[in-house]
Amino acid sequence: MQTSTSGPRPRSHSQYTSYAQCGESYRLERIEKVSSDPAGWFVQGIAVHAAIEAYERSMRTLTTAEAIACFERAWEEEMKAGREAQADLSRWRTGGYKTAARDLEDRKALGAHQVADYIAYTEDAGAAERIWTTPDGRLAVELEFSIRLGDVPVRGIIDQVVATPYGLTVRDVKTGTKTPPSALQLALYRRALRDAFQVDVIWGDYWICARLGRSPKAGGPTDPIDLTTIDQDWLTGQYAAMDAAQRHGVYLASPGDHCRVCGVQRHCKAKGRV
Repeated sequence: MQTSTSGPRPRSHSQYTSYAQCGESYRLERIEKVSSDPAGWFVQGIAVHAAIEAYERSMRTLTTAEAIACFERAWEEEMKAGREAQADLSRWRTGGYKTAARDLEDRKALGAHQVADYIAYTEDAGAAERIWTTPDGRLAVELEFSIRLGDVPVRGIIDQVVATPYGLTVRDVKTGTKTPPSALQLALYRRALRDAFQVDVIWGDYWICARLGRSPKAGGPTDPIDLTTIDQDWLTGQYAAMDAAQRHGVYLASPGDHCRVCGVQRHCKAKGRV
């Protein structure tokens, strides 16, 4: 088992959640760097985020058709990268019983719908919700940060910081079907904004994109979440523990429902693979 006595390494929210969910999956993907099977939901999510970012950076002047065109360009770029990684579509993850080709077709249609729905929401909200501008003049969309939690460097990108009727709000855009079970991601972003700009943003929410189905559901933000309920010292300790455990080669397998969508499961001995 690989160990390291060097100091803390740069971390991120995705590293933290990946390690916490399954140490063996983390090891295979991030340490051993085995090949990971692509997934349509990644293509969809990246393309939707690209279109929303372009729309917001245009100061909301892009038309719906122009924003969807941004989505389609990003989709094609991500599909090209995915096919280069795995040309055999039968190896792509779908998270269900669809063929990869059908899954990708459906996700492309859903992604375009999500972009249009997002724009419709912002038009209805009007001046009540606007992207914040940072003190140094940056539009707070896809906002990069680099901070320290104790001794651990932590990096990331905040989807949006939004001025809302209930106050400045840190927002993460989700294109999947599940609402995150906690606000740990948003609490980290609160800390980043405080450290980078000396602004204490106490509210957060998740913007859940539209979902298609027999009864289509429009997208929108969750109820505001009070981020002061998550203790920052505890959060710092969590990242310190994750960093120390990983540097000392602690990787526990944790088989469960998440194995179904794991990109490296065919390499996993916990699933009976070699």
